[in-house]
Order: sequence, then C-alpha cells, then structure tokens
Amino acid sequence: MLYRSWFVIALLIVLGTVLAVTANDIQLEELYPPDHSQLVGSEYYEEPYFDGGYYDESDIPQAAAETVLGPDELDLDIAVFETDLGFEGWRAVVPGGRPLATPAVGDGLVYVGGGFGSYEFYAFAADDGAAAWMFKSGDDGPTAAVYDQGRVAFNTESCILYVLDADSGEMVWGEWLGDPLMAQPAIAGNRIVMTYPGQDGHHITARELETGQMLWDVPIIGEVLSAPIIADGSVYFTCLEGTVYRLGLDDGATLFEQSMAATSAPWISGGEIYLSQREEGETEDEYGLLAYEGLAKLDTDTGERANEELWQRRQADYLRHSYNIDQDYYTEQAVADASVGFASAPGTAKLEQAAGNVGLSSVSGVWAYQGSRPVVRDGRSWASQGDAVICTDIDSGEVLFEYVYEPAGERLGGRMLTPPSFAGDKLVIGTEDGYVLCLDAEDGELLWSVEIGEPIRFQPALWDGWVYVGTDRGTLYGFDTGDDELTGWAMWGGDAAHNG
Repeated sequence: MLYRSWFVIALLIVLGTVLAVTANDIQLEELYPPDHSQLVGSEYYEEPYFDGGYYDESDIPQAAAETVLGPDELDLDIAVFETDLGFEGWRAVVPGGRPLATPAVGDGLVYVGGGFGSYEFYAFAADDGAAAWMFKSGDDGPTAAVYDQGRVAFNTESCILYVLDADSGEMVWGEWLGDPLMAQPAIAGNRIVMTYPGQDGHHITARELETGQMLWDVPIIGEVLSAPIIADGSVYFTCLEGTVYRLGLDDGATLFEQSMAATSAPWISGGEIYLSQREEGETEDEYGLLAYEGLAKLDTDTGERANEELWQRRQADYLRHSYNIDQDYYTEQAVADASVGFASAPGTAKLEQAAGNVGLSSVSGVWAYQGSRPVVRDGRSWASQGDAVICTDIDSGEVLFEYVYEPAGERLGGRMLTPPSFAGDKLVIGTEDGYVLCLDAEDGELLWSVEIGEPIRFQPALWDGWVYVGTDRGTLYGFDTGDDELTGWAMWGGDAAHNG
C-alpha cells in the first residue's frame, strides 16, 4: 500500500460511465455505479443491517502491526443462541462490521479475517466462540483462511501473504507480494501457491510452507478467480478474463492454457475438469446482450471442452456488468473499495477483465467472488447458478434435479446463493437474504433452514456437525446441527487444496 491514501473518500468518488457490456469488451475508465444516493445516513443503511452507519471501527482491538493479542486482551461481543429447530450455537460480532469470508476450522479453532479493509485476523473456539487470539496484519483485507499442518495462511488484499502458527497466532513468515491480492492461497504438502501482480504483470508462485522460500514463479495473463486449485500433482486455476491453466505442482511447468470465458475456479474429479462457462446470447434487453452460464467438462491433458453444448445452461444476468451496476450490492462494493483508498482501482487489478467476463469492477467484488463453482462427487455435479441449485449427471449432462430458492428476506443484488458445501450426502448453502439451507444431495429436498438475518455471500464451513458461516455485516456464526455426517468441509473449497 505504498501509494494508497487511507482517507475514507466514499462520498467524494467521481463516477463515470461504462461504455460497453459485451464479454471482454469493457473499458477501464470508471467502473463504479453512477449514483451514491444510498450511502451513509440514508434509510438503506438503517436497521437491521448497518445500525445507521458504515464500518464502525470504534471497537477494533488496537495492536502493533504483526503482533498477537491473547484472549485476556480481547473484549468481543460473543453470545449464545438456539434456533427454532433446537440447534444451539454462538455468534461473534467481529469489530468493524465488514464482509467476512469463509472461515477455516482446525484443531478446535475457527479462523476468520476481519473482512475486506480490516487489519485483523481472529481465532475463536469452535465449540463456544470464545476468542483465542487476534493477529494484527501489516496491511488490510484478509482473505478466506486456509488451514493445514498446524499452520493457517491467508493473504491481505494489500498486499502480504502470511503463514501463522495456528495454535498461537504467531507469524511464521510473511511476504509483501503486490497490490492488490484478490485470490486466496492453496496448500498441498510443503507448498503454498499464490498469485500476485508484479511489475511485469501477474504471476503465480509456489513457496515452501514453513520458510517462504520460492520454489517457482510463472507469469500468467491476470488475477485468479477465487483461488488456485491443487489436485493430482497439478495446479489448476481460472483467470479473470476466463483463461484456464494447468501447471505442474513440482516445477510450475505449463501443461495447458485454454482461453474459454470460464467463470469459476475448476473442480477436478476422475481425471476430468469441471467449471462454469459464459456464453453470449443473441438477443438484447435494456442492459444489452443477454449472457448465459452453464457447466463445462474439460479434458485434463488439453483443457479442451469435452461436452459439445454447455450443460445446465441458464440465463445469467449476474455476469453482466451493465446489469450489476443497477444493484444495491454494487454500491456496497464501491463503498468498500473507497474505504481502503481506491477512488479507482490500480491498473494492476485488471478489472476490465473481470467486468467483461464476470460482471464485476471493484476490488472488493473480485476479492469476494466465488462464481458458480461445482462440487463433483460419485458421478454427479452440484452447483449454484443464480437462484437455483442444479444437480447434473457428469456422464450424460442430464439435469437430475433443480432446487429453485424463493427469497424470503430483503434482496440487495449479487448472487442469490453461495456455492454448495458438501458433506454426508448433503449440501449446505448460504443465501443473500440471510438463510443457511441444507438440501438432500440425492433429490434436492430441503431438509432444514436457519435464518441468520444478514446477507451471506461466502460458502459455509462444516465440521463435526457444526456449521460455521460469516456474513456481509461482520458476524461469525457457529451452530451445532447434531448431524455428525456434516463434517469434512473445513474451509472454502473443502480443504487446503480447495478440491474437497
């Protein structure tokens, strides 16, 4: 953050006009919404979401950069509750009220960053929510946490990759990589893999988990959507503008690079790659050309698409930048950017790529992006697309069921459903209007629903029958379902390699 001002300039942004709406054809001029009439002090920010303000930092624990506060030094708002279904749990209000990413669970603790724009990273007891420690980072915006081998890793949006001791919170190592960092890292064995913007463009790099020593570093076309995925000795990832890569985990050798308007991180199963892909329509509405999204199956050797037509193809307004700038959620993203000094994003972010492919043009929006990433198990794929959870046979492409969610709470825009978390032949999903849903993975039957009351944008974590989920208003929830089969999905993507 060597060049960024920390003055909060949300109400002073000068907003421009977006000139194009077709995929990969948006110019990076001013990619923020044209009206900030809904900002602080308006009716929109009153209860129950904002308590009349935005990002209240008055209660944030104070500490020197890259130091740890213990439980006796933390005075957080933690309470217990019981749901209508009899699920007992706890909730922790994370100071600052910023959007929280997917927590990670390991060794009896739940790890979560303080949200986009925060400098805090927390550990809570998994069973009662008691604060265990807080690490004060040197830069802001912790991503979703990754836990493995007694280590917890994350990067800050600006601009450091950290590896901490998971038990104590003490820093094992940290390295400034570049600004901004919008993806999260992945871990497999002794390697941690992360992307960053260098002076000559974006790179993906592998470091030793314990020391941070560079093992390899490879230039790529742009920032990565969500995270690199590690499976079967390879690193797979999708860049903002839709190019899919496969690299060797040992040496970083490029095994394929396929440009295809992909819109999610890959899932690797049975020697095949599954991801969501964008296609342009031929008709227009008031926002321009329609966009569609569906499930693509790729050959792992070449990256070429194996299914002639996209499976589960549906209209995807959420991929259109011209549509998104009309949504209240888009205003929230612009304000989040401004709160950390982004009156306009740096060129290194390459947000024109994101705007053209996935409909986003804010750093905070890409930081939070998960897309319609599928989960693939036992010959089936499950993915959230718009307001539907779709199950598809991965041999024939036949849609086996489609669960359509009808929102009960207030809608602000953005994607209605998180990607599904899978455990015990069940799917657990968060909703934009503030619910956690559990579906039977066999037939899509709704098994239970818990009202949280705050928007949920990130995939839940599942461990020992507990569900852990963060909200867009800075609250972390944990509740015990009593279902011991709900376990094994310990962080975003299921595990540290993000491939379940």
